[in-house]
Formats: sequence, structure tokens, C-alpha cells
Amino acid sequence: MRLRRFLSIVPKAVQLWASVLVGCALLIGLIVGYKAADRGDVLRTMSADGGAALVVGIVLAIWLLCLGFVFADARRRAMRSVLWVLVAALFPHLLGFLLYFVMRQPIASTCTHCGQTTPLHQRFCSSCGTPQASSTSDNVRLAVDQC
Repeated sequence: MRLRRFLSIVPKAVQLWASVLVGCALLIGLIVGYKAADRGDVLRTMSADGGAALVVGIVLAIWLLCLGFVFADARRRAMRSVLWVLVAALFPHLLGFLLYFVMRQPIASTCTHCGQTTPLHQRFCSSCGTPQASSTSDNVRLAVDQC
């Protein structure tokens, strides 16, 4: 069930490119295995090279899907999505993904007047200037301040 929820956030184009990547990796592995094999060993070499290429393709597809998730999740949280994708892609040893998940903000709300996303900490919509409904943490903070 968590995989379905993860894939519902990832853009469909990224899902398509990930599946194309896996298919192309498998095809390239099979072709390389066929060209590199002797006449009696074709099936064994093709299956070994095809399997290795399939594993590499799956790893790259998972990485691409994770980058797509960071892009879509940052966008729905009103963060700079391209910047966070670059951070996640360029920091070594998955440190960029860890940094994103530590630094990400709460999911942004939508303006009731114009439909644009606004971060939760903003009291007014940055597009149309409509006052936003205060969150429950603001109400609690106001109640504490009044005491």
C-alpha cells in the first residue's frame, strides 16, 4: 500500500521514463551479451549480461523515481522543487535525500479565493492577498498569549 501512495505522488512522466530506462537497460544488456558470446555460449552470456543490465536499470529507475518524488513533494510543500532535486541528485551517498527529508516543510494549503498554494506560515495569499484561515497551532499560540 505504501508503494501505491509513493507512486501516486511521483509524476506520471517520471514513472514512464523509469520503465523505459529499465527496458532499454535490459535490451542493451541482451545485445551486448549476444555480441560478446561465442557460438556455443550465447544463451549463458546473454542471460548473465542481461541480468546484470537489468539490475543496473532497476537501481537507476528507483533513483529516478525518488528524484521525481522529491520534485513533486517539494512542489506540494511550496518549496523550491528544482533546487531540492539538484541537492538530492548531486550530494553523494544519498545525503541529499536525507537532507531534504530533514529540512522539508509542512504541506502547503491552497488559497480559497485563487487556488494558489501558500505555505502554512503565511497569513495572506501571495498571489491575491486574501487572508488565509489560521491553523490550529496559531489558535493555540493565541490562547497561550492571552493567558
